[in-house]
Amino acid sequence: MEMIQKRMFQAKGAYLLYFEIVLILRAIGPYLLLPGIIDTILFWSAGLFGIILIIVDFLISVCKKNIFKYDMMLALFIVVILFSSVINIKYGYFENIKLLMWQSIFFFLVFQFSKDYGFNKYHQYFERVLTVSWFFIIAISLWYFVVQNGIKIPIEFKYYPVRIGWLGNRLFGIFTDPNFGAVISVVVIFIELKRLLNGKKKPSVLKILMIINIVFQYLFIILSGSRTAYIVLLAITFLYVLFVILNRGKGNREAVFNFNTIRAVSFSLIAIIGLVIATNLTEKVVVRIPKIYATVSMKQDSQSKQVQEEAHEEIGHPSLERPDTSSSDISNMRFDLWDSAIQIAKKSPLVGGSPGYYIQFAHDRLPNTLMGRDNLTAHNLFFLVLASTGILGVIVFFVFIIKSIFKGLFYCFSKKKNLVIDNYFYEILIAGAIAISSLFITELVLVSTIGAFLFWSSVGLFYNKKFTILGDNNEQ
Repeated sequence: MEMIQKRMFQAKGAYLLYFEIVLILRAIGPYLLLPGIIDTILFWSAGLFGIILIIVDFLISVCKKNIFKYDMMLALFIVVILFSSVINIKYGYFENIKLLMWQSIFFFLVFQFSKDYGFNKYHQYFERVLTVSWFFIIAISLWYFVVQNGIKIPIEFKYYPVRIGWLGNRLFGIFTDPNFGAVISVVVIFIELKRLLNGKKKPSVLKILMIINIVFQYLFIILSGSRTAYIVLLAITFLYVLFVILNRGKGNREAVFNFNTIRAVSFSLIAIIGLVIATNLTEKVVVRIPKIYATVSMKQDSQSKQVQEEAHEEIGHPSLERPDTSSSDISNMRFDLWDSAIQIAKKSPLVGGSPGYYIQFAHDRLPNTLMGRDNLTAHNLFFLVLASTGILGVIVFFVFIIKSIFKGLFYCFSKKKNLVIDNYFYEILIAGAIAISSLFITELVLVSTIGAFLFWSSVGLFYNKKFTILGDNNEQ
């Protein structure tokens, strides 16, 4: 049995590494332009193999009488998805079958792997694959800003065309959606920060590459025009400074308000104010880069001084003001989408409008709402769960989410060691970053994205036994 467990650990780790790579590929816009057979081979093989691993793991758990290792709330949420799918089967079933498969993989493989094994070598592999991939993806994306180039490519069965490069005063880069890409950039920043500050000796070249990566990710967040990612960056920076100072202080931990608490909150506010100022200054600098590059290129390509001067006058600084957010609707249609979700819940309060077909439900029964007129998703975790699985889904899923939030906060407030070198602390920040982003974009659940992978991998560690041992040295 011990050999079987070892082989299962290796199989799960290797599978999740492959799954992560596939999800990273699917975040890249040009990937969508490849023949569909490639995605079918890569993605569906990941799905089928994942389900096989879940079944084998379940049978082993039954043999060992360890069936209760699975989280009851997550299992119940799968049941709710199935129930809602059956009730609303007239709108379709194939998308719901896919959602059940992928959600089971996130719950019973990604989450369960971290819960069962805690920190291990595969988590280090996950981080390295992510940070290296995002370094090259962002480097390529930033180049599009420098040369001020961008294209739109319509694609069948997709609401939006594939947008690559610099378009509409924001940097899409090579992402399918710059909001998702920029949120992961926030995660990469804090992973690199952890690796820089963990106290282990590293080659100078590696440290320089980590710093360059942090700078690249920060620049992309600014240039992407993603307000979601900017809010996430500010929020996670605030929490990082707050808990690091709280745990280094010597004040009375029993008192809610003491000098150390006031100091921690003050420094956290100073940190985000400083970040806002730094961002504004950085924007003023980076918008000059395309003009500098164009001017240098003109000098290399032209021998005529007059032509150079005329070209220099024509080249202006790019604007970072997004035209699509200039209207009076500060939410960029999100308020209307959330109202549509509420209207769906009113029509079908118990189980919602179907996890994979709640938009079709709106088209059929609520044609005057924004979702009823269009094909836009809920863009919010709560309203997504409400519209797709109703009150049952909201109760079951958010019992789990609230429990996870309290576990993370309890750890951060109770920890007495240096959080700067604490692996669990950074996993809490990663999960927090994805969770905060899910308030504004469709992320975390009922999706198959790299963000969901990072969230469930991190949250699984909250439920590992070692997580509850305060003062445990959990450095990698």
